[in-house]
Amino acid sequence: MPTSGNQRVAESRFAEKLSYFLRYYEASNLACGLIAARCEPDGDPEWAGLQQLIQERDPQRAVQVFYDEQSKVLFLLLDGTSLADTHYLALQVKERLRDRHRLQGHVCIASFPESGESFEALYQEVIRRLDREAGAADGLQFVVCQPSVRPHRLLLIESDPVVRQLLAVRFARSGYDVHTAKDGAEGMEKYLQLRPDLVITELTLPVMNGYQVIDWLREQQEPDARCKIVVLTDKRLEDDMTKCFQKGVADYITKPFSPIELDWRIKRLLVS
Repeated sequence: MPTSGNQRVAESRFAEKLSYFLRYYEASNLACGLIAARCEPDGDPEWAGLQQLIQERDPQRAVQVFYDEQSKVLFLLLDGTSLADTHYLALQVKERLRDRHRLQGHVCIASFPESGESFEALYQEVIRRLDREAGAADGLQFVVCQPSVRPHRLLLIESDPVVRQLLAVRFARSGYDVHTAKDGAEGMEKYLQLRPDLVITELTLPVMNGYQVIDWLREQQEPDARCKIVVLTDKRLEDDMTKCFQKGVADYITKPFSPIELDWRIKRLLVS
């Protein structure tokens, strides 16, 4: 199956670099404008001309520029910028790209947190828009992400009662609908009852081990099912990690883990 533009961007080093800044703004809840477009390279790897244009229009504005040559996606992050000011600067960016015959479609505009409570969700929606509208007319599109109708439902399968309780409390405080199971058999039963959005499982489990649980979960899901599986385990061998990813696991996290990093990785999976 061919890889979509969305997948290419999401899996690129470009996305890894950009995610650092997304985490920073989301964790600190600081405002940040976002301008994105699919365009040809400008002949300047640092896009100094584009940065200079923004500095001329708004000398106090700090800007970060990201460009992925494979997908031809340009991202600008504007520190402390409202949606209205982002719109003004996007008009200048669009005009420059169009006049230099670089623009290949719409220019997308958003501002965190004004356009949505999750910067990661805004990013994913922008990528979807650019992928869908590739080659379209060079207009402007405002991107807004509405809150979910219901909280995301998580199923945590963990045999250690202390870890199970700590994570259940932490996830609940983050707004998730959290359910727990102490072993693989109970996890299977609760999965059928709840149909969660995401399952977090240990590999070392009584009754059924984590590998058996993962295989069973995959058998229950349709090819386009949205439920994702995360392994959270004390098994640190590369063979275990490789085996899990071959089975279709979305992420593999080893203990001990950073609670903040775990929160971010779960959130990223749920909005992608």
